[in-house]
Amino acid sequence: MLFALRKSNSMRLFSTSRQRWKPAWTYDAGAHVWRFVFTGDGRLLGEARDTDARTTTFFCLREADGSVVFEKLRSDEEWWVGFEAVEGSRFYLHGFRKPDMPQHLGIRAHDLDTGALLWRNDDLAFVLARGDAVYATREGFGGLEFFRLSPEDGSVIEDMGQDTESINVLRALLNEEEDFRGYRYPEPMTAAHPGSEDARKTLQKLVDPSRVIGTLDALVEDNLLLAAWHEAKAPSKGAADNGSDAALRQQFRAVSLDGKQTLFEDIILDHADAPGMDSFFLKDSQLMYIKNRRILTAHDLNGVPS
Repeated sequence: MLFALRKSNSMRLFSTSRQRWKPAWTYDAGAHVWRFVFTGDGRLLGEARDTDARTTTFFCLREADGSVVFEKLRSDEEWWVGFEAVEGSRFYLHGFRKPDMPQHLGIRAHDLDTGALLWRNDDLAFVLARGDAVYATREGFGGLEFFRLSPEDGSVIEDMGQDTESINVLRALLNEEEDFRGYRYPEPMTAAHPGSEDARKTLQKLVDPSRVIGTLDALVEDNLLLAAWHEAKAPSKGAADNGSDAALRQQFRAVSLDGKQTLFEDIILDHADAPGMDSFFLKDSQLMYIKNRRILTAHDLNGVPS
């Protein structure tokens, strides 16, 4: 750990009676945000799972302001369904070959503007979508067989046989075309961290290293220091006996790099079983994270108080 122990009054430098850098928008998915992806056209598509009710819903938001394009979209399968990919004006979901088994089976194509089901194929498994084609597979007597489908209606355009080489070429092209420009991720706070000297001095006043469980993740953006870490929480009454209370909570702070201003602070996960990483990131002009697993939250980097 790179931090010196802080003095008991050092937190006064960071005390604040109000949040100066409030979220630009939030979206409560009503369940755990299992994953979300950016569509490339200013929207994001999310998958939310209620692990108690065992239901899955999908939502689509506008990236700039969090406004809802559609939400609470359900497939005919409540739980054994998941997200595959976005391509053009469509997104694709999958089913599973058997419950509790990882193999995907079935393709459901949905309209990205409305969420409406466009077509489905229950016999093939999704491989990839690129341009004006969807590629799918099924198990044949001699191994995997591949098909090129129309994204319009799912009809078979070409029986590709066992042309694994062409599929691998397409996969490689997709990987090359992935655009990660505009993304910035936190890194563990070590001596190798970019801007570590200024960040370390500020974090010495902010964080007691004896309370940190796991690593402290930090990201420096201009004069802004963002940090997240897990601390042990005091168990609630009776929790020690029944083991029902999670042991960790995850703290988040946004402060000026010189340590003179606290811009925002919050507990972004109040019940954590184990420390995690990459709990926040920057994309273009927004800071984004998920609070308590269900509330997608964005701050505007152009609105950071000076």
